[in-house]
Amino acid sequence: MKKLLLGVLLVASSYGFSQAQNNLSEYEAQYQKALLFYQNNDFEKARIAFSQLSNLRFNNPIVPYSYYFQALAAIKVGKYAEAESSLQNLQLRYPNWEKNEEVAYLYATIAFENKDYAKGLQIANAINSDSLKNDLKDLKRNFLSEITDPKKLTSLSEQFPEEILLKERIQAKSSEMSSTKDLQQYRLNKGFLNFAFLLPVNIDELSPDHPRRSNQYVLDMYQGAKLAKAQLQKEKINVNLQVYDISNEGDQMLEVLNNAYFQTTDLLIGPLYAESNKLANAYCESYQIPLINPISNNEKLLDIFDKSFLAQPSVKMQAIKAAEYVTKQAFLGRNAAIYYTSSSTDSLLAEAYKQVLVKKGYDIEAFVKVTANSEVIASKIPDKKLSHVFLATSDKKAGLAMLTALQKDLSTPLVTTAEAFQSSNLSGATVAGREIYCIDPEFIDNENPEVDKFKKEYFAKYGSIPSYYSFCGYDMTLFWGRVLSKYGINFKKGLDDLDTYKQSFSTSGYDYTQSQDNQVVPITTFQNYKFVLAK
Repeated sequence: MKKLLLGVLLVASSYGFSQAQNNLSEYEAQYQKALLFYQNNDFEKARIAFSQLSNLRFNNPIVPYSYYFQALAAIKVGKYAEAESSLQNLQLRYPNWEKNEEVAYLYATIAFENKDYAKGLQIANAINSDSLKNDLKDLKRNFLSEITDPKKLTSLSEQFPEEILLKERIQAKSSEMSSTKDLQQYRLNKGFLNFAFLLPVNIDELSPDHPRRSNQYVLDMYQGAKLAKAQLQKEKINVNLQVYDISNEGDQMLEVLNNAYFQTTDLLIGPLYAESNKLANAYCESYQIPLINPISNNEKLLDIFDKSFLAQPSVKMQAIKAAEYVTKQAFLGRNAAIYYTSSSTDSLLAEAYKQVLVKKGYDIEAFVKVTANSEVIASKIPDKKLSHVFLATSDKKAGLAMLTALQKDLSTPLVTTAEAFQSSNLSGATVAGREIYCIDPEFIDNENPEVDKFKKEYFAKYGSIPSYYSFCGYDMTLFWGRVLSKYGINFKKGLDDLDTYKQSFSTSGYDYTQSQDNQVVPITTFQNYKFVLAK
């Protein structure tokens, strides 16, 4: 409805009215006031104001818009009978109004709100406007998804045999009610695992020989997963890897979910976008299979389904683990200054870190947004001794700017993010003996024998150096292959077993004990001209 409403608002707000009608300027002023109520979401005031403007004594080109917005505001406050009456009056007075297709859309909305799904579908399917096509599809999907009664779904499908959305609901409901146990039993007994990668990539280009693209990370992740598959085969664990090209199109995701082979999937990796991710979560909840978000650190994704997991620790988890590390160090004092730069993730991390420190009894001497400018930062540093400074940033110039700003006190430790520095800008002279600690979820420890082994295998197979995403695809496939092979549908039990995490990985690994959020957060420090894991 948002696109529909925006179009009507633009027309109504910019309508060029002549001054031929008496009192038109006064009417127009009252109309704009009513419209402002609506735009500010004060729908009750808007409803009353438009109702006063929907009167037979008024006769000018704005009046039909008043009827329309009275109906729209009435829908917003749940007064559907009033909304329908307003639309009827509009059509009686202006049967040839240019916005009659939008009026029909509102009639359909009222019918759906009143749970009269048949009437809603009948009205919606009679609308032929191309500009309303997507709005109508969203409207029907939104309301048809409310129907849980199989008999109601079947009855509606018989009345509207061409309605694809009803067929999808019936299939989803049927699978949910009758085949979940059968599919679980099949997955337990089939002797192999199916992993589905739901990622934005052209499958025809999924080849090591294809030129690098903007979404090269997807190919890197898949190539790492294929090496993990080979390793798992050595461990007598058979895993099939299926790649589905999924963007943010709901229809595209539904087509995959309704694929018969897909319904034997044991694990979903992705999708990365909100609309397709929402549908995938609903599917996983029905069949109780895990869904892994491979690159997101948004903890809100975990609220949708209790068996979805983040491969990377969330922003909040990064803050918690960084604060835990700091409180264990011999930093003098119990106070800190916190700074952050412009991205939303920077401010989220800074706020989360502040909350953890306050709970641990720290005084926050400064909590300031800054730019990557040493003079600006220096002017914001408190004139007192600090236990440490925290900088949340994704700006690679900000770290060096902070170090320059802190020159007056070389003993103050800096805790920041790995994105704060360009490694080429750091040297022993730059650091000057200062303690620097970085939150680095993507840290790859080149001293780890698993890393060296993987690099050699990857280069031998693909002729290139693996990226972080190559390591990520490898470790995710290994980890979940082992967990699901051993525990099956009881994988949550395996995740709470500490023995699950004893095996080595090429990344820093995983920890999902009593958590959907990966609790492993590498903290690195600058030593001997490179970042290494802090002790």
